[in-house]
Amino acid sequence: MFKKILSLLMALVLSFGFVGCGKKSDLPEYENKQFDISGFWAPYEISEESFKLYKDVGFTELAMINHSLEKTSENQFYLGSERTMKALEICKKVGLNAILNYNDWIATWAEDDENYYGQTPFSKFDLYGDYKDIITGIHICDEPFVRHIDIYGNKTLIDDFKKVYPNAKYIVNLIPFTAVTNRGFESYEQMMQIIEETFMEPFETPYVSVDVYPFHEGNTLDDGTLALNYRYIAESAKKYGIKPAYILQSSVGGGEFEMNLSEADLRWEINNALAFGADTLQYYCYSVPKTLKDDGTVEYMYDNCILKQDNTPSDIYYSLQKLHKEIQSFASVILSYDWDKTVGISGTEDQTFRLSALEYDDSFNIVKLEGSENYVDASGTQDMLVSRFTSEKYGEAYMFLNWAERTNSNTVTAEFKDCGAVALYGGEGFDGTPEIIKLDENGKVTFELAYGEGVFVTPVA
Repeated sequence: MFKKILSLLMALVLSFGFVGCGKKSDLPEYENKQFDISGFWAPYEISEESFKLYKDVGFTELAMINHSLEKTSENQFYLGSERTMKALEICKKVGLNAILNYNDWIATWAEDDENYYGQTPFSKFDLYGDYKDIITGIHICDEPFVRHIDIYGNKTLIDDFKKVYPNAKYIVNLIPFTAVTNRGFESYEQMMQIIEETFMEPFETPYVSVDVYPFHEGNTLDDGTLALNYRYIAESAKKYGIKPAYILQSSVGGGEFEMNLSEADLRWEINNALAFGADTLQYYCYSVPKTLKDDGTVEYMYDNCILKQDNTPSDIYYSLQKLHKEIQSFASVILSYDWDKTVGISGTEDQTFRLSALEYDDSFNIVKLEGSENYVDASGTQDMLVSRFTSEKYGEAYMFLNWAERTNSNTVTAEFKDCGAVALYGGEGFDGTPEIIKLDENGKVTFELAYGEGVFVTPVA
């Protein structure tokens, strides 16, 4: 961990009772902010008890996505369904925001009516006036194919949405980099251009997200392209002056994913999202997806997710509960800055070669955070990401994330200028109180990052 600092600094701890010459009184007061966090499949049981369990993992909003039950109004989420209204009532009671589900294919199936929604479905089913203060968005389409662009990007539909839900997000989640051609796009660049023109340009506050699941069984493609993929999303968000969302893996087994996700694995996923500017996290999955077979037996898609197959908390639940407390404890700090740029840096002792796309440009020149106000350079014994964040009010800040293979700790040395100390936020067990560390005579500081760890760093005068 970064608290294992140089012996000189440790001596200062003994002499003065804190690290370095910077004081907590030197830190700015940030506006209160928090991350928006949710998970799907949504709870199977629509009750106060199950929603409180959902909230207690650290979720702030209910994502109404769960296709596993019978295709009826009582059992499916869509505009006008009994389940949607009941879920909103309970969200209001227990203090959860809500993401509705457009779910047009389920709606027409459940209602046995191809014209159930019509041309202006949001106006037609404008039923939720008592809950618009907690409705943060509507999930429109997941991982769209080329053919979906005209369906969900038509002007009549979007204008109707903006009229009924002017403050909500029109949510279209994107396919990962490794599967873009499977959706009929020529390249990720082409897809991002189409998505921006169709689903971002029409909105004052657009939305952009992607799901990348790095812990596949016997397949490391998504792991190796996660940083590149997140950069595409972060750059799009930056272009439109918003913060991005990322959907993280919380499912194990089932022949698709590895059989275990450790706390460090989950921390690594979360820190990658933070390093690329996220203010919204979502997990796949909360409940375990299941299918009722013709013989009456139930087939589960995964061994467990955040919940087990019996809908009780798994180890992942308790790990995320801890991790969400860690990141919410400094949400007001990191969310006061906007992502600007991320670079990869190879380790001096070990390299994984997973960050090459962020380490070199197209001409194989090393990419650096040039023109930074305070950051000069950094090196680590293992691979790492370094992100620059900016704020008109607070200046620049930086995030360092260990990208070593599992279990490998990273000794990081960072050099800064025009400041005397730095404040470090985050890491295992972080409770909101930053470590303030004085720079040495060369403007450098050294800290340890365990596997999965990242720290958000602000300069201190």
